[in-house]
Amino acid sequence: MSNDTNDDEETIHRIDITTGSFPQQITDRFENGDTIEFENNQTDEFDIFQVYKDENNFYRVDNGLTLLNISKTSSNKERRLPISFVLNQSEIDLYFCVIRSNEHETYSKSRQIDRRFCEKNHLIIHKNELKITLTDNKESQKIVLRQGDTIELDWITKRTGGYRIEEKKYCPISGGLYRVEQMANLSANTKGNFRKVFHECGTSFLFRLTETNQIHDIIVCVIKDKYRITSVELTDTNIQPNVIQIEQNDIVQFQWNTKQQKQTLGQIEPFNVDQQTQQSIEVCGEIRNETSFFFCFLVENRRRTFLLAV
Repeated sequence: MSNDTNDDEETIHRIDITTGSFPQQITDRFENGDTIEFENNQTDEFDIFQVYKDENNFYRVDNGLTLLNISKTSSNKERRLPISFVLNQSEIDLYFCVIRSNEHETYSKSRQIDRRFCEKNHLIIHKNELKITLTDNKESQKIVLRQGDTIELDWITKRTGGYRIEEKKYCPISGGLYRVEQMANLSANTKGNFRKVFHECGTSFLFRLTETNQIHDIIVCVIKDKYRITSVELTDTNIQPNVIQIEQNDIVQFQWNTKQQKQTLGQIEPFNVDQQTQQSIEVCGEIRNETSFFFCFLVENRRRTFLLAV
């Protein structure tokens, strides 16, 4: 097991599946937005697809993360699986089935998967919340984020006057930088905090300035496309987030492990449900094509399941 970065500064974790499963000990910390690259050093090809765990059983996730025919001659692109979720919770569990490609047909129509192909293949994916504690050292750096990610900077210094953070972007017309927004506090402080949620693609420059407006260092933030899958978590009493905005061809993954009731989801007409119990998802595209879908809890005989809507 190893990890690396590509030209875009994205973290790539390498997992060897030559034995037909993940290694017994995986020490890497997996952040949302990272990429997994699978390595296979034997002649047999492997398929990998996402499953979920219900007690001691494993079931296929419809439209889940999938890679097919992984061999030792596959290109890097064919062996890579981006982990791309819009997360409301701090972390999620991912389980995978690793199976020889020539055996996949046996389970292609089966919902339940033999646990020997799944139980060792578990990853914990952490929400990407970047927190940086600044010192008095000059620490210019480049970081890669995605739409919806948050960066938080804090500092405590004994330096007279302290620092302040100013965000700027490049203007192609003037060829210079402009301040993104009027800051509420333009004075430097010996103790401070700066927090920013990035909603647009592009590049932002976070300047750390002294009390005399001298540049101490710069953090270059490259904001890439949004995450591909929106994760929605259901509890016995709530659903979070209960309103989300998605675009055409986006994927929504519902996840629950309720304790008091067995649950499933069903689409409803909004006027058929009491407003206090209604849960909704807004699907937003161009104004003329904008649509709203509403979902509620229904009782079924399975305690834990996933549903993906495309």
